[in-house]
Parts: sequence; structure tokens; C-alpha cells
Amino acid sequence: MSGWEAAVRRMYDVFGHVTRPERMDGCLHCVEPGPERPLLAGPVGSIEAAALARYAAKALNTWGGVAEFRYFLPRLLECAAADAFVYPDPEIVFGKLASAEWRTWPDEERDAVTGFLSEWWHETLRRHPVHPSMDTVVCALAATGMDLAPCLQAWSRLDTDAAINHLYDFVQTGLSGQRLTNAFWDRRSAAYRQLLTWLTGGPAAAAVEAAFAAETREPVLERLAAIHPALLPSP
Repeated sequence: MSGWEAAVRRMYDVFGHVTRPERMDGCLHCVEPGPERPLLAGPVGSIEAAALARYAAKALNTWGGVAEFRYFLPRLLECAAADAFVYPDPEIVFGKLASAEWRTWPDEERDAVTGFLSEWWHETLRRHPVHPSMDTVVCALAATGMDLAPCLQAWSRLDTDAAINHLYDFVQTGLSGQRLTNAFWDRRSAAYRQLLTWLTGGPAAAAVEAAFAAETREPVLERLAAIHPALLPSP
């Protein structure tokens, strides 16, 4: 079993104690009575993404509270990490963790969520191409309120082709000057400043320079050279 598979299984194990709701109240103008019945008819892990998508969009806002959110959490995060919902986007779903104040939950639950988020990052970093994109993944992780420092430390090693290609792609599509382009970023957040400082404040440029010095393959050298100027700190 891979680390990612183990992290997913642990989420189901840890949150398996959460009591199944008998009903889920929602805003009368937004959710008609009874739409939760198909979601509560069987095991959480068997819920189809298409059936769960409406709840994923409305959870904690106009449909259900934290108790219901914790009940569905393993399947919600599993589907969102696979970008299995047509809507909502992963950034929205993972952002609901912050709304639910997950870092105040019991230790075992916090550890399971942290392990899931960490393994999602490493699973993304080790493969290229991926879906959802690195741009989506890092923004979704930031939306949870987690510290991005361990993620950026791992990315800084640039010790695989996948890590280099992810940085190349991000510079092309996720970064514009001194701004991150994903519309879901909270530009006032600590995570936004943390990632932007890593990208344009020197650390990413230094990582590229170290990777360039250790590399011998011409195509990889060209790719590193292409992104280096965009990562240099502003004069």
C-alpha cells in the first residue's frame, strides 16, 4: 500500500466513528427537504462524486454544520483531491476545512487530516503531469490554513524531473510578475505571501541554480534556464 493509499484509508478509519446524521437541515430557500437521503443510504466511501457534489458546494454555508461535514469528510476530500466534482473546485472544498476550524478538532482527527494533506502534496510532487494541476493543489492546501513551509522545502530540492516540470509549469501559468494568478487565492493570507516569497524572493531561484549545477541533460538545463529569470528577486 502506498503512502497516499494509507493516508486515505486512515481518514476513513479515524472519521468512521462520526455518527451518521439522521437528517441534514439546510436553508429553506437553497435546499429542499430530503435531498440528503441518497447520501445517507449507504457507506460514506460508496457515495458517487456526482451525488456528493451539491453537498460539497453548500456544506457549512447553507446545508448542514460541522458534525455533518466531519461525517462526509473522508469522501469529500478524496473526491476533491481527484478533482472529481464538476463543481465545486478543489480549492473551495479544501477551504471548508478552515471554516470548520479543523485544527481545533481532537488530535487523532487533526493528525489524519494533516497526513492526508501531506501525502496529497507528495503524491502530486512525485508525478508529472497530474490532475488537478500543481497550481490547484498548492492553492487548495493553502486554503486549509496549513503551513506551506514543509511543502516548499520538499519542492526546493528539485531532485526529480517531476518537481522541475511542476515548477516550470507553475511559472508559466500560476505566476505573473509579483502575483499568483489562481482566482481562489486569498491575497491577504499568510500562505499567499509565503508562496510568493518563496517563488520571487530568492529561495526558488537558488533551488534552480543548485539544480542547474547538478544537471547534465540539455533539455532539463534549458527548462531550468527558461524559468530562472522569472524567479529572481526584483531589484
